[in-house]
Amino acid sequence: MSALLPVFPGVIVWPEAAQRAVFLAVAIAAVWLFYKTVDRRLFAHFPRPWVLPPGPLGKRLWRTFSEVFLQSRVIRDRPAAGIFHALVFWGFLAFAWVSAKHLALGVLGFDRAEPSAGFYDAFAGVWAIAVLLGIGALTFRRFILRPRALGKLSATSGVVAFLISALMVTYLLEWKVFSPPSTAWIVNWWAHTLAFFALLVVIPQSKHLHLLLSPFAIFFREETTSRVRPLREDGEDLGMVHFKDLAWKDVLDVNACVECGRCTQFCPANQIGGSLSPKEIILNMQHGLLRGGDLVAGTAEEKRAGSVWIDEQDLFQCLSCGACEYVCPVGIEHVGRKILDLRRGLVSEGRVSNEKVVKLFTTMERAPHNPWGIMQDTRKKFVDAKQFPIFDGKQEWLFWLGCGLNFDPHGQEVALAMKQILDAAGVSWGVLARESCCGEPARRAGNEYLYLQLAEELTSSLAEHGVKKIVACCPHCTTMLDKDYRQTKAYADLGIRVVHHSEMIEELLPKLSLKPSGESVTYHDPCYLARGRGITEAPRQILESCGVSITEAGHHGKNTYCCGAGGAQLFITDDRRGESVERVNQKRFAQLAETKASTIAVACPYCPIMLRDAAGAAKRDDIAILDLAEIVARRLSAAGDQPKTL
Repeated sequence: MSALLPVFPGVIVWPEAAQRAVFLAVAIAAVWLFYKTVDRRLFAHFPRPWVLPPGPLGKRLWRTFSEVFLQSRVIRDRPAAGIFHALVFWGFLAFAWVSAKHLALGVLGFDRAEPSAGFYDAFAGVWAIAVLLGIGALTFRRFILRPRALGKLSATSGVVAFLISALMVTYLLEWKVFSPPSTAWIVNWWAHTLAFFALLVVIPQSKHLHLLLSPFAIFFREETTSRVRPLREDGEDLGMVHFKDLAWKDVLDVNACVECGRCTQFCPANQIGGSLSPKEIILNMQHGLLRGGDLVAGTAEEKRAGSVWIDEQDLFQCLSCGACEYVCPVGIEHVGRKILDLRRGLVSEGRVSNEKVVKLFTTMERAPHNPWGIMQDTRKKFVDAKQFPIFDGKQEWLFWLGCGLNFDPHGQEVALAMKQILDAAGVSWGVLARESCCGEPARRAGNEYLYLQLAEELTSSLAEHGVKKIVACCPHCTTMLDKDYRQTKAYADLGIRVVHHSEMIEELLPKLSLKPSGESVTYHDPCYLARGRGITEAPRQILESCGVSITEAGHHGKNTYCCGAGGAQLFITDDRRGESVERVNQKRFAQLAETKASTIAVACPYCPIMLRDAAGAAKRDDIAILDLAEIVARRLSAAGDQPKTL
């Protein structure tokens, strides 16, 4: 058409050249606005050069496919809402080809348009209906039901829901009602096109940017709970203090947040009434970053004054259990990369007002340098009295006792049980004549300097003794020796193999003669073992070999529930709350007691301390709380394999 031609009264059709020019102008403007917004929110804050984390490519690709394209994590924790979300996502995948053909007409001309009568057109039509169903259900949930975890209403959520619905409705009209090149078809085509480009403009300005960023955040996150990063060696890195300190993955994370609130909903500290909200931590970091903030965290007074974005009080409530990361559907790493690094920044600058944290550091800085403040003579008397062999470099394994097994009475019973198992299996082993704390409580609470001092001393001792293999009953110590310590070259060069005692006992089962027991047991997965190391099957295999009847709690495996001790909370938690306030350990004990099992099996020296305290508060001394090693040792004794040293 060479001129504007009337089709119906009041309706005109543009020349193809004009239509093409308008389309290209709209497309270029939308793409430009999209790019500028993404650059402002993301690329402008990326530190350079980017450092991509190493890791098995195959696992990362499979995880991304499973969690992004199959929506496995979205559906797992909130099945109903997850399925509706998946319908919308899968519908958009189905529409990729439809959208490509649709936009191509804006350049090629409407004379290339054909009626939507093919198989794929019908396939897309079915998905359009599914998307409308999904977006309708999600909109009803967001604006009518309004779950607390989702937080305040967002206008952009309504706009995005409207635009998505408009895309589906206009497609259905094109598929079943309008035929090209009628005027109604052209008007409908433009309505669909404008809705598409409007969505392109709105998405990067809202939480819906996760549609673009989450595949990358998921691909690059760690398989287990995120670790505290090593400090740079330039001497200017004090931890996360300023927003300019954020690494590229942190910038990616804070912009990828979908604001679903799952992290806060599943956070044990938040569930018992604490002020910690992992969701708000991430969103406050996002707001501070985008608004040019300087200091990230500080005291409550500084936050009220607007000079910082995150309250120190919230950071020091974190249990470092990893529940937030386990449930996050977009791959955000809250714990090691954010919360613990922010603690480190506060401690490095001397801006910590928490009295219990300061007291912990004071205790650990003084001899004998452990969080319990107990003298080394206590350990020496125990080791000598029970005739533990001293490691001199000739043995194959170093049995690392750690503070929990050195000083806690129940921990010492676990050490004796492990001694019995190692001897029964004919393992060559010994313990250090003198052990110092590995520094786990110090590093988790943020004192990097103290941790490095302890780590340097221990690394020198391990090198001097020629240690090549370490077994520890504490998942916290195991994590430190197998992950944190390897961030320093001096330790990494030693090439030490580190295993948790559940891993070792599983390997030794063929060498052990065990008499089956018919008792009922529920196993409490320690957070640092299940989510921190991904070990959930070995402890259950051990229990099955002991012939016990395992009854699982509602929260088990990687979906375990914290005992309340992690993140140095065993030493810094606030005990001044009223008795009527439920504590994390009491909540966890109640979950385990619901199984009606006569024994709670544990695999960490912190867990029985917390669970026994909760059992005492509940007046439930009828439930035994035993470490895996104790259960195995009892089955050995029942089989007549009683060691001479006991």
